[in-house]
Amino acid sequence: MPKTAYEELIRKLNHNMLVSHQDRIPLLKTVLAALGHPDLNYRIIHLAGTNGKGSTGAMLAKSLENAGYRAGHFSSPAMIDQREQIQINGSMIEKEAFVALYEKIAQKLPQTITTASISIFEWFTLIMLEYFAENGVEWAIIEAGLGGENDATNIIEHPAAVVFTHIDYDHVQILGDTLEQIAQNKAGIIKKDATVFIAPKQTQQVRTILEKKAVQKRATSVIQAVPGTIQVIKRSITGFKVSLHAKTINIAATPFKLLGDYQIDNLTTVVTVYEWLFNQQVINDWQPLIEMMQHIQIPDRFQVLQRDPLVILDGAHNVDGTQALIKGLSNLNANHKLFFILGFLKDKDYSGMLHLYAKAADRIFAVQPDNPSRALRPTTIQTVLGNKVVGSYRDLYTALQQALTLADADTTIVVTGSFYLIKELEVPNVSNAN
Repeated sequence: MPKTAYEELIRKLNHNMLVSHQDRIPLLKTVLAALGHPDLNYRIIHLAGTNGKGSTGAMLAKSLENAGYRAGHFSSPAMIDQREQIQINGSMIEKEAFVALYEKIAQKLPQTITTASISIFEWFTLIMLEYFAENGVEWAIIEAGLGGENDATNIIEHPAAVVFTHIDYDHVQILGDTLEQIAQNKAGIIKKDATVFIAPKQTQQVRTILEKKAVQKRATSVIQAVPGTIQVIKRSITGFKVSLHAKTINIAATPFKLLGDYQIDNLTTVVTVYEWLFNQQVINDWQPLIEMMQHIQIPDRFQVLQRDPLVILDGAHNVDGTQALIKGLSNLNANHKLFFILGFLKDKDYSGMLHLYAKAADRIFAVQPDNPSRALRPTTIQTVLGNKVVGSYRDLYTALQQALTLADADTTIVVTGSFYLIKELEVPNVSNAN
C-alpha cells in the first residue's frame, strides 16, 4: 500500500533527540518569531514533571472543554499514531493539516535553518503551536517532552500557568544524576507573571528549588496542591468513589473513573488548578470538573483490558512510576497474585525497577520492547531475577498467552516497563488471547 504524504513526511523527518543541545531554544525561537508568535493567540498551561503529566494534562484539557472552551492538548509519547500528540477537544490533527503546516513553516524558516536540522519533536511542537492558533484554540495544555529548560515546548513566551507534576529520577543522562539537577532543569519553564502549581508529595528539596526559581523569574504566585483535597471513599475495578474538599467547593461523594492511587495525586493537582481558574472567573461552576471525573478515560494508565483474569496495562517506565503502580495494585487487590509482563529500555534504570518488581511479583515474563536500538534484552531480566522469571519472549502476545494460561481468578496480570512495550498491545487482541 503506497504511503501517504503524511507518512512519507514522518519517515524523512530528523528523528534525533536534540533536547540536550543548549542552542535549541534560541534557534526555535527565531522560527517562532518568523511565524508571528502563534503561541500568543491563546492562553497556555505548561506542564513539566517526571510522572503524571499525561493524566494531569488530559484531565485539565477535558475540564476546559466541558466548560465550553476550545481546548488544545499537546502530549507525548503517542501510543498508536504520532498525531495523538496534537489534539483539539479530543480530536487529533488531520494528516493533511499536518503536512500543510509543515510546508507553511518550512517556507518561513530563517535562511540559516534547514528543515532537516529541526528534530521530529521540534517539528511537532512548532506545528502544534501554529495549528492551535489557526483553529481557534482558547486554552492550550502543553506538556514538556523531556525536562523543561531545553525542551522544545519552552519556546512559548507567556504561559498563564506552569504546573509541576511529581518530580523524581529519570533521563539522568540528559537532566542530571541528582534530584536537584533534575528539578532545576524542569524549573526552567517558569516565566514572569505565570502562576506556578506544585503537585502534592514533592520532596522538600524539589519544592525549595521550584519556589526559589519562581521568585527569580518573578512568577505571580506559587500554589501548592494539598494532600487530602481528594479523599478516597471506595476503590473498585471500575474506579474510585471520592469526596472533594477545596476552598470554594465541597462534594460528598462522586465517581472518579480512573484507576491507580497515583491518579488521586494527579486529580488533586487538577482540582487546585481548576479552583484557580474558578477564582479567575475563567470557569463559573464546578460541574465541568465533576463531568470530567465521571467520564475521563486515559489509555495505558492503569487501564483494565479484561477482568477474568484481570489484565492491566500501565505506562510505568521509571522507579517513581513503578512504586506508584505497585502501591495502586496492592490497594486495589491486596490478596491477588501478581504476574508482571516486563519490557524495558536499556537506557532506563531497569535495575532499580527490577528490584521493586522482584519483591512484588509472583511471576515475571520478560519481553523485548519494540525499539531495536534501545530495548533491553529479555535475557538480561532473566539473569538478574533468576527463578522468578517464567521465560524470555521476543513477542508480547506469546508472553501474554503464557501468563493467561498460568493465571487463575485470583491473579492480576500487569503489562508494563516501557511505553514501547505497552503500545504493541491492542485491546481487541487481548480479548482474543484468552
